[in-house]
Amino acid sequence: MLISPLAVPADAEITVFGEPVLGQPGIMILSPRIASVFARWSMIERQLDQVHTLVTDADDDARAEFDRLKGWDRRQRAITEVAARKLNAATNDRVKAVLRLIESPASKRNELAHCVWGVTKGYEGHLTLLPSDNQHAVAQAAVAAKKAGTSRIPVQTQPVMQASRLVSAADLDRLIHELQQATDRLEGLIYGHLYADFLDVTGNGFADYRAKLDADPEIQNRLRNMERERRRAMKAATSTSSRLPLPDQSSVNNSIDRQP
Repeated sequence: MLISPLAVPADAEITVFGEPVLGQPGIMILSPRIASVFARWSMIERQLDQVHTLVTDADDDARAEFDRLKGWDRRQRAITEVAARKLNAATNDRVKAVLRLIESPASKRNELAHCVWGVTKGYEGHLTLLPSDNQHAVAQAAVAAKKAGTSRIPVQTQPVMQASRLVSAADLDRLIHELQQATDRLEGLIYGHLYADFLDVTGNGFADYRAKLDADPEIQNRLRNMERERRRAMKAATSTSSRLPLPDQSSVNNSIDRQP
């Protein structure tokens, strides 16, 4: 999911240099929200580390391998693969549900971290995000011009403009809300389903955390879908096995007769 639905107009004038962009009044207004996004994501990264340690029973080799992984997708996959092998079905489903719901804010945070920042004329109250490879089209045109021996090769800017986004304060507020939801869900997963009940000093066995996570409508929906898919797969497997041809009875009898 994109951080913003608003694309940069095709004929827009964009400034992408560092300090002039950071000095723009609009960017200054957005700065606290941007800082909040990165601060919240750093917390989620730490929670993700904790989930991995708990799922792998603090396996040092697994942790060393996990630390070498770069990118949310790879780290998420590493956790879900181990969880599928080591956890009971109910807990494994919750691990998958929580991590999948973090995919959207993770993707948006990735845009903010890796896209090129800019300011678009007429949209000074927005942060302009250009694709991280936005200079590829320029370099591609330069190579084509060199090979052709002419400077009359236009730069194809349309794909870059179509992939660029105008990010407003409301967009960042939504992302902050999604990151807070991710933090709360990870907390519910960690304490409610991965910690041993006796570790709760209140004697409540982390029941409040379990109840809060399991009452989350989006978590409930994911769990229902997984259970539905599981039943469908079991039904398909049963149907397939019932259609397998039975061995010829005469060959079975002959085989039995030949046994010593």
